[in-house]
Amino acid sequence: MPSLSSLIAQLEGAEEYQEFAALVRELLPEREQDILGMSTPGEQIAVFAQSFEDRYFPLDDSFKYGDVESYSDLTRGIPIVPLGLSYDDYHEITWDWREGYQLMTYLVESPYDDVRASLAEACLEHVPRSLLERVPDEGFSPAELHRLLDHSSYRGLALWADIVWGNTGNAFLDTDLELLWQEGFPAWDRETVENLTREWQQAEVIQREVLDLAKWLEQDPAERFGELLNFILERRRHDQRQVDSQGLSPL
Repeated sequence: MPSLSSLIAQLEGAEEYQEFAALVRELLPEREQDILGMSTPGEQIAVFAQSFEDRYFPLDDSFKYGDVESYSDLTRGIPIVPLGLSYDDYHEITWDWREGYQLMTYLVESPYDDVRASLAEACLEHVPRSLLERVPDEGFSPAELHRLLDHSSYRGLALWADIVWGNTGNAFLDTDLELLWQEGFPAWDRETVENLTREWQQAEVIQREVLDLAKWLEQDPAERFGELLNFILERRRHDQRQVDSQGLSPL
């Protein structure tokens, strides 16, 4: 049975509680007694968030750790965890991210104009200047990287380029915190939850492939950055030779 404090909260916000209880019964029916039987609204929300993550996808940590005490904070929309890169996140790559991501980012055309120089300085800690000077001044566009790398073991770089530009087509990877607050949380309904569950699973696959490439680069940064760059430039030259000799246009 719910505690007295929980019952008082229910009476003070009966409509909010009913909305919360309906979410529990719709999405986690087997955990209804466990969740609604907790002593306080904050504890109920925390158990809901942890149980929801176990079945679907994670919610913002503040819900899972009992920092939220109002049902309406949850029921107003799905508090998803945005994985997209904001302007600030992108700048932090130059000083607060692992070296594999710094090197990959330098190969990608930047969505901002004021980062290339500081990014180069960060990369010089790991690879010689002669290698960086072979990278086009603006980097490689996401479209070109997909064309050159999609059927190779280096595809993670093209996927990273999509993340950098917020153009993966994935709801989590294309949404940063600022955008989430601007557009609002997704509405609670089963179809949305099921769609977002599939999106989260896809985001994990993409992130894993990107991380694998970052780790591979870090094992021997200079040698492997050069190998990756050589592969890209050779594919680019091959495409250009086709254009020159046959009048074909790269896809």
